[in-house]
Amino acid sequence: MADVTFQIKQHKEMAEIFLGWETENKYTVYDDKLRTLAEAREVSNWLSRNFLRGARPFEMDVWDRNGDYLMFLQKEFAFLLHRMEVRDGQRKYLGAIQRKFSLFQRDYIIEDALHRTLFQIVGPFYWPWTFYIMENGVQRGEIRKRWSGFFTEAFSDADNFTVTCPAAWEGPRRLLLMAATLLIDFVHFEQ
Repeated sequence: MADVTFQIKQHKEMAEIFLGWETENKYTVYDDKLRTLAEAREVSNWLSRNFLRGARPFEMDVWDRNGDYLMFLQKEFAFLLHRMEVRDGQRKYLGAIQRKFSLFQRDYIIEDALHRTLFQIVGPFYWPWTFYIMENGVQRGEIRKRWSGFFTEAFSDADNFTVTCPAAWEGPRRLLLMAATLLIDFVHFEQ
C-alpha cells in the first residue's frame, strides 16, 4: 500500500517579525494536492510564550476543513521530557506523545488511549530537520522540516513540515502523528 503525505504550515505573525514577541501559533494542514485538511490554533498566555518558549504549557484546538472540531491538544510545562495529551472532537482521550530521555537522539513515544506504544519518532542529532517514524524497529515514514526561505527563517519561527506515513494509518493514528509534529515544532523549532 502506498504512503500518504501531508504538510503542516505555521502562519507567519507580523508581531513576531517586527516586535520579537511570540504570538499564539496557528497552523494549516494540507494534503498532497495542497487542499486544506485542518486548522490549528494555540491558546496560551503572553508571559509563558515569551519567557518559557518551547517549554510553555498550552492548549490547542484543531478543526477540519468543514469547521468541525477534530481534536484538542494539551501540553503541560516541561523543560526536557515534554508530554502532550490528545483528545478527539468529543474530548475523548485518544492518546499522548511523550518525549523520552536520550543523549544521542530526539526520541518520542506515541501512545494510544490504553497507554500502549503505537510507534516512535526518532530524530538524529546530526540531521536536525528530520525525524523518522518507527514502528517495531521499521521505518514507516518521516517528518521533515522544510526550508521556509531566508526572511522567514531569520525573522520568525514560522515553520513548514512534510509528513509521510502509510496510507493505512487513518483515524486516531494519523491524528496522533499530526499532534506529534506540532509538539516537535514547539520543542525543537520555537526558538
